[in-house]
Amino acid sequence: MNIVLDTIPLIYSQGADRRTTFHLYRELLTLDHQDNFRFLCIDRFRRRFAYEGLLALRKVPVREVRLPFRVVEWAWNHLGWPTLEALMGEVDLYHVAGIHAPPTRRARVCVTIRGIVAEVIPDMLPAVRVATLRRVLRAAMRRADYYLTVSAATKEDMVRHLGIDPQRIYVLPHGVDPMFHPCPDRSALAARLKARFGIAHPYLLYVGWIGHHKNVMGLLRAYRQLQTRGLGEYHLWLVGAPDTAWNDAHAFVLRYGFADRIHFPGWIDCESEDLVDLYAGASCCVFPSFYEGWCSPPVEAMACGAAVVVSNRSSLPETVGDAAVLVNPDDDGSIADGIGTVLANEALRQELVRRGLARARELHWRGSAERLVSIYRHIEQQL
Repeated sequence: MNIVLDTIPLIYSQGADRRTTFHLYRELLTLDHQDNFRFLCIDRFRRRFAYEGLLALRKVPVREVRLPFRVVEWAWNHLGWPTLEALMGEVDLYHVAGIHAPPTRRARVCVTIRGIVAEVIPDMLPAVRVATLRRVLRAAMRRADYYLTVSAATKEDMVRHLGIDPQRIYVLPHGVDPMFHPCPDRSALAARLKARFGIAHPYLLYVGWIGHHKNVMGLLRAYRQLQTRGLGEYHLWLVGAPDTAWNDAHAFVLRYGFADRIHFPGWIDCESEDLVDLYAGASCCVFPSFYEGWCSPPVEAMACGAAVVVSNRSSLPETVGDAAVLVNPDDDGSIADGIGTVLANEALRQELVRRGLARARELHWRGSAERLVSIYRHIEQQL
């Protein structure tokens, strides 16, 4: 097939969307020599560095549109122009790594959906964000022929909340970035954590947006309960950018006198060795979200040799398999119990580490690319 690969997440995203798109494309371009690939790059500033690493793997033709993506997207949504074929010539399939869909004459459009939080738990997000997410999703849905979802849970949510035919939805789980790995030299690890972050105590770790939908407040309340269970020596590190719970979380810390034990280092580059060290040094990593379409931090933590506690909601049980302790995000006591069980039982903690490393090895990008190629073949049979 003649397949056009979308580069919007590579150019405009600085987080997980960019990394996951890069790793999937990297494996795809080295694996699939049956299909003809081209890149569509809509970028006023011509930031080729965002995808040059992929061009080094394989000579892929690039069509550059020197306009801001928002301008082109507006024209697609309001004018129905330009068509994909007007930009790219003959196309069989447009693989969208983000959430948009151009008008086409004949080409099929396959849109990636990493989650539909605004449909599942809209009350936990600001109304403006819900409206924006829904508008963007529905604009893409008007022209999407197929969908790639990052989990079976997300597929089920799309069928339930959006009424999409399940036959049009393909599940394509993410792999684990190979940069995440255990740190066997514990002395060197401790020295780096001390030098970089001033860490001198055992700690719990959360990585993600500091938002209400991530259940950060539930984690804080669970942490407070742990203080009465003889686990007060553990600090809590909340690593992530400010979101809806940022002010409430800081107010909680001040109210209960936890300023010396609960830390907010902010966002840390997902490709930084600092994040690897934080995962590897944690006594337990906790992810009590109310909703996740697919959550990379739990498996990143597992790949670094950390014991993990996660919510029993949405895609999280599917993500971690049998390698984590599951807790009820609606029950602060359940979260505290899960963490406390891991901290108090070294044999269990080590077993979770062993299972976590095995689970992380199962989630590799080559497997994701192989699955994607099989999806392409299935779509091709329908053209």
